[in-house]
Amino acid sequence: MHACVRRVGVCQVGATTAAAITTIAREVYKQSQTDVHRHLRNGCRGYVKLAQNCTRDNNNNNQLLSRRPIQPTTAAQLTTTKYSRYSASTIMNSYCKELTLMDYDIIGFDLDGTLLRYDLLEMSTLIYNVLKQYLVEHKGYSPALLTQQLDLDFLQKGLMLDGTRGNVLKLSNEAQVLRATHGTRLLSDAEIVAIYGPERRWDVTTAFYNDPLSTWNGPAALQMRALMDYFDMPAALVFAQAVDLVDKAAGGAVKEYRVWHDLLDGLMHNYSRDNFSNDKSLYFKAMRAEPQRYVLQSSRKLIDWLRELRANGKKLFLLTGSNIDFANLTATQALGADWQQQFDFVLTFAKKPGFFTMQRPFMAVDADAKREVPNSELSLQADLKLGEIYSQGNWHQLHQAMAKLLNKETSEARALYFGDNIIQDVYTPVKHRDFDTVAIVEELSMVDQQNYAFNAVVSSNFWDSYFIINNTPTLWSGFIANYAQICVSSMEQMAALSPTERIVSNNVNGFYPTLPKQLLSTNLTTSWHGGSI
Repeated sequence: MHACVRRVGVCQVGATTAAAITTIAREVYKQSQTDVHRHLRNGCRGYVKLAQNCTRDNNNNNQLLSRRPIQPTTAAQLTTTKYSRYSASTIMNSYCKELTLMDYDIIGFDLDGTLLRYDLLEMSTLIYNVLKQYLVEHKGYSPALLTQQLDLDFLQKGLMLDGTRGNVLKLSNEAQVLRATHGTRLLSDAEIVAIYGPERRWDVTTAFYNDPLSTWNGPAALQMRALMDYFDMPAALVFAQAVDLVDKAAGGAVKEYRVWHDLLDGLMHNYSRDNFSNDKSLYFKAMRAEPQRYVLQSSRKLIDWLRELRANGKKLFLLTGSNIDFANLTATQALGADWQQQFDFVLTFAKKPGFFTMQRPFMAVDADAKREVPNSELSLQADLKLGEIYSQGNWHQLHQAMAKLLNKETSEARALYFGDNIIQDVYTPVKHRDFDTVAIVEELSMVDQQNYAFNAVVSSNFWDSYFIINNTPTLWSGFIANYAQICVSSMEQMAALSPTERIVSNNVNGFYPTLPKQLLSTNLTTSWHGGSI
């Protein structure tokens, strides 16, 4: 019973009796769904009532939360040893989302956009310019592309490319096309309906909405791209401006565009680990020459926070898609030359989201040469060595290794992961594996920082808020609400709090410390998939 009371305490509710819970259940059943949503938006006061109107199948961790009346609960049922972590009390915690780091044994971190941050103006300018240059020099696009200007207001993380049609899309939390352009030209509502139908849906983005990993590779990946992080974000403008030039040369819109195919080649060329040191990638060349220009230095407080986690017995891992050479360059700039010492394991070139869903073998890394050792595949049954750097790999094997360090069964070693890529770092670990996630969304900095340095880069009058458009939540607001334990603006925000502190968001969707004001008047609700503890 004590566990139940602890969870109820999240919402500042006093000791709860079986009779009180039964009364609340009867009362909330009489409320309309609108009333329940109003309680949620008003904060934790309504969570007790909502919790009694929500159940979750104890035998299916993937089942969505549902709202339905429940039978009166007896005192005997409350005190039974079968009291589930998906009982009303835990669901109450889901709706008054909290994070207590001390509840976890293993804590992992993404690197780019999470443990380290970039100067978004310098980074966006660099990526925008090198992608334009690639299209002109390698794909034969008109040199007029190089004269196009960087329009920061057109940039926004989370836009989708309809490559075949030459369109840029912004989607709702139910995958409807809320706003769209052809090239850089804003499409009218009538044009959107003419292209995507009265429901304003495209089957490829609907498939992404239903199962993002189903569109990750294969034919869909050549038709559509979700620009989910700041490495991708400038590609939307380059794509749109290139489409404009194609249309101008053709005297109008063409039947099918190859701009996205060419731009994808450019992204792969500039970010390929094979081009880190050979000067073929203008992006890597600039980064190597002036890392301090692009990478922000992390605070001493963040380093101390990581060390305090380890002092409290937590096992830490760094998991990044960057190859070891680039990861070392940026981590050294942000975290210091001894950055590796902050983690029990370092995993590079992880190929997320496949790291969480596949059984790819780990590869050895030459830490001095900063390269993956050829033909060094480890057996899937091999033990990973504490303090080593590895490449590629899989979550199952890492989880086993870290559980072994804790002298626990793998099923008992609870894991949490921090990351900024909503699909790779937040959705996939929760949906396909057994741990919770914290979403790092720098756009929240505009909410919690008065003098946020990169407001001009992450805000957009053209596309409206990252979180909402025309009072409708975006696709990413929906994914965050459904899959993140909480959502914060940065790791620096986390480091300002003690690792032993219980962090409670004041809203149903887990945005911390508060819901972005744009979402206050929306119907954004959550069918939360998390809560592994």
